[in-house]
Amino acid sequence: MLSRRADLKLFLTLGGFCLLLFLASISAALFLNEMHRKITRVLNENVRSTKAAEQLEADIRDLVRLLRAPASPQEIESVNDSTRGKLAEAQDLANHEEEEILVRRISAGLHEYFENWAKRSDPDHSNGELATQLERSVLPQCVNLRKYNMDQIVQSEQDNQTMVNKLLWGIVAIGVGGSFFGLVLGYNMARRLKHSIAQLSISIRDAAGKLNRELGSVTLKEEGDLPALQLQMHGLIQEISRTVEQLQQREHEILRAEQLSAVGQIAAGVAHELRNPLTAIKMLVQTGLEGQTPSGLAAEELTVIEQSIRRMEQYIQIFLDFARPPRAERRRTDLVDVVRRAVALVEGRARRQKVDVSVHVPDDPLPACLDPEQIQQVLVNVLINALDAQPRGGTIDVEVSRVDKRAVVRISDCGPGLPSEVMDRLFEPFVTSKPDGVGLGLSICKRLVEAHGGSMRIDNVPGGGAVAVFTLPAEEAAHAAVVGSR
Repeated sequence: MLSRRADLKLFLTLGGFCLLLFLASISAALFLNEMHRKITRVLNENVRSTKAAEQLEADIRDLVRLLRAPASPQEIESVNDSTRGKLAEAQDLANHEEEEILVRRISAGLHEYFENWAKRSDPDHSNGELATQLERSVLPQCVNLRKYNMDQIVQSEQDNQTMVNKLLWGIVAIGVGGSFFGLVLGYNMARRLKHSIAQLSISIRDAAGKLNRELGSVTLKEEGDLPALQLQMHGLIQEISRTVEQLQQREHEILRAEQLSAVGQIAAGVAHELRNPLTAIKMLVQTGLEGQTPSGLAAEELTVIEQSIRRMEQYIQIFLDFARPPRAERRRTDLVDVVRRAVALVEGRARRQKVDVSVHVPDDPLPACLDPEQIQQVLVNVLINALDAQPRGGTIDVEVSRVDKRAVVRISDCGPGLPSEVMDRLFEPFVTSKPDGVGLGLSICKRLVEAHGGSMRIDNVPGGGAVAVFTLPAEEAAHAAVVGSR
């Protein structure tokens, strides 16, 4: 089965060959038509010149006959007028050097005759001399002119026949050459197709060997190659389908194993994080029960127990968010508003730590289909991490932009940056660089962003500080009101 690129190459090759034949045929037809018109035009001119020469010769013969016979001057004058007209026509049609020379000689002889005709004294004696003059000086030139034009007609017919023969052989050459090159092209394409089938059969055999050793290999023969290849392809497709099903089943098993492993990690994390508060509570309760008469717990001890219980509740909520995040309620929301609300939630702590928070957002709304509460949770978590990295003051830059069809949020700080040992495992559960951190915040944030069809990354900035970048699919800007507008 040829690829689309091979189909296009085949189409261009055949199309170019057919176009070349078409252009050659059209060119031959146009050339034949032009040559036919040219030869026809020359032949018509020669026929007209010959006819004019014959008529002029006939008039000269009539004049000789009338000048020697008893004819009235009126009859002779009438033939003279006709001769002048035929001479003028012959002069107009003369378009060859030899023809023009003959016409000039005829014109000179007739001019001398007309002058002598006008000066004649003895009509009988003068007419005989004029007849003799025409016979000697004019009539032979008229005969030569007629013969010359007849020769031109014959030459035109020969040229026409020669041209027709050349065009005939040219058309035959185009037909034979086109057929020959068509056969050569077809033969080469057939060889290439057979070579492609052979290569495909080898690939199928290799794939079959990798998938299942029991699947037969393709054997190319002189006849029936394509049906055999089709049968092997069908068997290979079935084997691939079975293999894909097995891979999917194994993938489900691996995913389940990973989930069980994550549950084990969560359980271990829960046990580790709850052990310290429970130990503190246990110790305080044991202290209160010491002695024969328990004295109860002091107010300070009860405060410690309450704080420990709140801490356990916080850890449990974090673990619940990680194990079972709340279902997203997406709606069309202005991401700029979500960013501003998240910044407003941490502004109080930022002022206490003397951290300057700068926000750079577009002038126009940046609509996106998202859950504003979940994205706000992501933003607040990243901003709190930036504040934790700068306990004694600093700056935080929040930048929102649109790149193609994605909304990009960048949050950078000027803290010490992240340790190199946690960079590669930053989004793994229970990985943290904080002494009292749980290590689930960024994992939850990354999961929420990816659930919205986006991506998230955190990098160290050369010279100090870190930058968190996450992207979300952005919708086309619209003039309609945005849900959650300002």
